[in-house]
Amino acid sequence: MFRLKWFNTPFIGKTEKLPVNDQPEGPIMDMPDLVMRKIMENVDFITMLRLRKVCHAFRNFIDDTKLDNGLIKVKIDVTPSTIYAYLDFASESRKSVNLYYIRYENNCLLKVQEGRIEEAKLIKNQDFVDVFFNDFGVILRNQSKPLKKMNIETSSFDWYPEDHDRDLLNSLKTTYSFYGCCTSSRPFEYSFDATQHLHEINDKYTLQPTADKFHDRFDCILKLRKSPISIQNLEMKVLRPSYFLNMARLIDMKQLREIVIWKTPGYSERKDGKQLVLNEIVELDVFKYIQKLNISHFKVTMPLEIFLHIPDLTVSISTLTVEDVLLIKKNMMTSPTVKSRRVYYDSIKDADTLHNTLGHANSDYGKIWYFKLPGLDQILKISRELHETCFSFTWTKTSCIYNNAVVY
Repeated sequence: MFRLKWFNTPFIGKTEKLPVNDQPEGPIMDMPDLVMRKIMENVDFITMLRLRKVCHAFRNFIDDTKLDNGLIKVKIDVTPSTIYAYLDFASESRKSVNLYYIRYENNCLLKVQEGRIEEAKLIKNQDFVDVFFNDFGVILRNQSKPLKKMNIETSSFDWYPEDHDRDLLNSLKTTYSFYGCCTSSRPFEYSFDATQHLHEINDKYTLQPTADKFHDRFDCILKLRKSPISIQNLEMKVLRPSYFLNMARLIDMKQLREIVIWKTPGYSERKDGKQLVLNEIVELDVFKYIQKLNISHFKVTMPLEIFLHIPDLTVSISTLTVEDVLLIKKNMMTSPTVKSRRVYYDSIKDADTLHNTLGHANSDYGKIWYFKLPGLDQILKISRELHETCFSFTWTKTSCIYNNAVVY
């Protein structure tokens, strides 16, 4: 278990870098590689990060050995002034580790949390994005086994953990109040006070520069890998489709089965007056193998027929037509193994004609049509949801439909 010695050992706790010739190297590095490998196989991921900070020899050995750290899931939240990483491991003794990187003027507040144990420190004169990749880059370079899930979400607004290390912030507040960063000299007594202080420090920053740097650094590390990283489920909330496409091209397509991509709220769906589209996704090698695809807010302008080999599909288009609905209906009726389809739209062309073509609608909630699949206890449910511009196509059973419903 990680005991947070990362923060208080003589060398690891230092924020400044030692000259190369002064880096400490102990007799342990004189051990044979096989012995070192056996030792490192029993070292958890966070301890690896600590050891990388001891000396160049440890860092090079860890980076070159590609040891399995047991990591299975990663969630990263990016805001204008923060990066939070939540890491889940396969180990029964250590389920998760949370890493928090927060901008503090030209410095970085770093907090590590494992279970109920946590510690925080200030890393001076280093950008928080750089500090994050100094640590997380080890994962990207060394991860050998497939990740079950990678989730990256960008948000336009900064948010901070409620359980701040107030002692650390109080000590920093005294220092930085001389530069006009603090409006009050009283100590922080509540989490709200600390949060307000961080908002005052970082209120001038916006998401775009942070997102650009984050994705550039992320992609650069993936490009340096000897083989593409393996991810089974990729979820991303991004400002621009290019962030997703650049990363997707650096992933092992043989493993990727689920993609969920949507746009960061609060930013326009247009760039230079043009609608943001994600048509390039059909050019990815993984496209013909994908089992689940969810594209929200970004539009696709390719014919819907191109996407109908995907069992679980959600897409957004500008205009929905009668032909689109009938095409999906036919696809579902002839492919009962398909899970579902959801199509979001800005407008419907000839809505009255569409409704008449489908027949009488059951209208308990929005408009619903039922179509029985011959020979099976399976009914196709087509619904136009009342408060959303969405048509959904899902399967249900006869027992789940009320008695007076019209079934075709």
